[in-house]
Amino acid sequence: MKWCFILNNAQYLMELLGKLSYQIIREGDECVAIANCKITEYDMRKYFPKDIKFLSKVDWCLKNYKKGQKIFDDFSWKEFFPSFDRKSRLKLLRFDFDKSVEMVSQIYQFVDYIFKSEKPDLFINEPPVDLFKEIIYHFCKKNKATYFGLMIMGFEKRVAVYDLEYTCSLYEKTFKQKLNLTEEEKKLVQDLIKNFPSFPQPPSYMVESVSHFERVNLTEYYLKRIKKVYESRLKYLLNRKKLKPFDYESESILKSMVQAPLNAVERKIRILLQSNIFEHLNNNDNFFLFPLHWQPECSTSLQATYYCDQLSTIRNIAFTLPFPYKLYVKEHPAAVGTRPGNFYKELKKIPNIVLISPYEDGKNLIKKSQGVIVLTSDMGTEAAFLGKLVYVLGEVFYSYHPFCRKVKNFEELRQKIKDDLNNRPNIGNLEDLNLRFLVSCFSNTFSGELLFDSEKNDPNDYKEIYNSLKKIFYDLRK
Repeated sequence: MKWCFILNNAQYLMELLGKLSYQIIREGDECVAIANCKITEYDMRKYFPKDIKFLSKVDWCLKNYKKGQKIFDDFSWKEFFPSFDRKSRLKLLRFDFDKSVEMVSQIYQFVDYIFKSEKPDLFINEPPVDLFKEIIYHFCKKNKATYFGLMIMGFEKRVAVYDLEYTCSLYEKTFKQKLNLTEEEKKLVQDLIKNFPSFPQPPSYMVESVSHFERVNLTEYYLKRIKKVYESRLKYLLNRKKLKPFDYESESILKSMVQAPLNAVERKIRILLQSNIFEHLNNNDNFFLFPLHWQPECSTSLQATYYCDQLSTIRNIAFTLPFPYKLYVKEHPAAVGTRPGNFYKELKKIPNIVLISPYEDGKNLIKKSQGVIVLTSDMGTEAAFLGKLVYVLGEVFYSYHPFCRKVKNFEELRQKIKDDLNNRPNIGNLEDLNLRFLVSCFSNTFSGELLFDSEKNDPNDYKEIYNSLKKIFYDLRK
């Protein structure tokens, strides 16, 4: 079996995958590692064996790229959107038609070469959240290879494996099967339900609270950051003239280094200016609940592409509701200070919208609401567990829970809400449904931790991880 590791800037993930590659070689399988970006290569290649076969897109394009070759099969602008959304929102790149086509063409030719020359069975990284991984995922579907995206899960010391862009295809299959649980397994899952919500965990860059952010000495923080990463940036700069035409990612990283301190100062100012714009629950209100998303983030740009403009989406949702229901819009706790004031002003112009504090108790809001409308928010999972109907506009792993309603457009949303208010559906025993749902997820994870302190404090058993991943690989092929 041949494994292909995709390098990215997530150090915790590279540390785990690097150690896994050592185990794979010991087991007699083959490994290759690939990178789209020289700075990522300089920072992360150290985690992998020195003699592992390594292929750089930038180096390959310098020698082999055929400018003007435009063969893209059925690849579409939708797959391009997540990278466009992230880099344009953060002002890291400017996109025009020719530059966009050039970016796709470079990666497309390189990945085509990887598939023809290396013929990997399995690609592994995080879910396909950017252009490089989207094109690899596209080729996997075309060539019947497998893509594994590793995800942090709320189950203690468990890691999820996504074979699709937004979920694991085994989840729903397992949910529909008859469960034969031991008493120990039942107790484990019931404890998970009691401790909910802790599933799934947010990405690491969202974990820091706003209060912590406000206390950080920005000058000290960014000086430490520059000291840690300057070598790889300097190495790229020394060769920039030659590398730049084929390395938009390194260019983005350089620009981000300059912009990040300025963005942090701007955010601190916004937090002060926006401290009094939020409202709180009024127990006399009849309302539906919509949780805002942090942006840019794959939960919107990838999993809810057509609803990524949250202002427009919320406006449309508000006007689908029966009269005189309100729409409570709750800010994401990690997003405080990241949005311009005009975003909130426009929201508050809509007559039936109430802008809710990010610190309002989410569980209490769910219980008081008539239902929850989400793109892909984790709050949808919590609402389903509490027995509230959840109307899901995006693509998300939990949408097969029986309390979730997958909706295709705003008119369908309007009609489903109307039908459910007039005739509350009899869905079944909530405790049993939640038990089956958690088992369907838990049984398709593997034992391990993506986040650990350092190489000296690594709790993972890489032989067990290797065997678990191979089992999931072959289960998917049955």
